[in-house]
Amino acid sequence: MSSSGARPCVALALALLLGRATSLEAQQRLFPQVPSFELPEASPRVHGLVGRLLSARHGDSRFGNEGEAEVALGENVPVLALQQGQRPITLGFGSQVYARFSLSDSKSALISNDWVVGFNGTATVEAWAFTLELYHESSHLGDEYEDHFNATRLDWTREVAVGWASYASGPWRLTGGLSYTLRDGLGLRRPGSSLGVDFRSRVSGGLLGSRMHPVLGLFFDANAATAWRVSTSAKAGVSLETGPGGKEVGFALIGHSGLSTQRQFFRAESRYLGVEVRVDL
Repeated sequence: MSSSGARPCVALALALLLGRATSLEAQQRLFPQVPSFELPEASPRVHGLVGRLLSARHGDSRFGNEGEAEVALGENVPVLALQQGQRPITLGFGSQVYARFSLSDSKSALISNDWVVGFNGTATVEAWAFTLELYHESSHLGDEYEDHFNATRLDWTREVAVGWASYASGPWRLTGGLSYTLRDGLGLRRPGSSLGVDFRSRVSGGLLGSRMHPVLGLFFDANAATAWRVSTSAKAGVSLETGPGGKEVGFALIGHSGLSTQRQFFRAESRYLGVEVRVDL
């Protein structure tokens, strides 16, 4: 083949290679394979598919002290990588729903349900991770609860901005958050803060062919809307790696003491012990 005939073939091959490289780069930027933004381990607000059985020692609803169940479903998904490499910057989208049921009521009454949807951006610098989260939150009473007690729903409708900073060192992670409510249907005071301390061992053993991680967590939360009353949540359990990509199933004992985690009863005292099963989505 003459040199003049070879030139178009070389140009075509280069164009195909460049096109493939550009396509791969675009795929890596869109829905990048990076860890999603996660709340502290012991936070009552979680990500994944979560089921909880609770023994309410100080009930926050009118049902009082009883057995209750809570179901949560949600996830944060990294959508766009603005910067890759050792210091990635990622934009994500997330949504969550929480529903609490009475196990003592003959109809297993739905007490309340909370909905969250929002966006987040995370920048990672070595052991530090910084996240800015903007979310909408809405809370509703269950129909059975409203009928049973002739209760009225609080207008818990708000948009909230939160800045998170976390530092990881070995198995430890320390996370702090400052929040400010941009829009609030109840006209409450707007600032808030939280602190999480997590311990998660690297890999200490295995079970049924899965690698196991013992997990401990403490979470503290306080808001100006409730006169900075500090609520404390705790968690102790294990997480099992179930497949590629770091997906896990977690089993834990949990506890909470402070104010209600149900937004409809945000001023009511709440204390419970329980068990939790969580599956990564």
